[in-house]
Amino acid sequence: MELGKVHSRSWKGGDKMIEQTLISWQISWQELPQSFKKLLKEAEKAMERAYCPYSGFSVGAAVLTKSEEIITSCNLESAAYGDSICAEDSAVASANAQGYGTQLRAIAVIARKEDSPIREVAVPCGSSLQVLSEAAYRADYDLEVILSTTLKDKIVLIRISELLPFPFGPRDLEMGGGEGPAGLAGLAKSAS
Repeated sequence: MELGKVHSRSWKGGDKMIEQTLISWQISWQELPQSFKKLLKEAEKAMERAYCPYSGFSVGAAVLTKSEEIITSCNLESAAYGDSICAEDSAVASANAQGYGTQLRAIAVIARKEDSPIREVAVPCGSSLQVLSEAAYRADYDLEVILSTTLKDKIVLIRISELLPFPFGPRDLEMGGGEGPAGLAGLAKSAS
């Protein structure tokens, strides 16, 4: 396992290149803890059920609860693009509907483009990061996020507070007590 590895992605944004850099743990499949291997395998199965006729981008997600239950989901696209549902959001919503909304501990995400494997890990979109951040707040636990390429040749472990360090949440609306684990206040809080 490489601790504190810099993971970079770049893309063209308008007329300039945008670089995204994250400090993360890149880990091999062999080094991945058994519970995370199982979680990633379940996310991969869910990816096979994705409905994505417009983008061709299949995403599978699996959340792990405190009691080690695994809840899976996949993306579901709609011809009305704004009504499409991200795999990560759907997995969190399903966990909540099953009574695990305050017990989430980790999420695994895997993706592919049509019938081709992706070469870089797929990071959840901003909206999904917000949903994951609020799930962490509700669970009072800094969720572990496992991101994998289709072939599992690159796996990144990172905390939601690192992916979204300045989330908008209940404390911004002056609702509910506590700082929660996500955001600046939670960076110093260790998960137990």
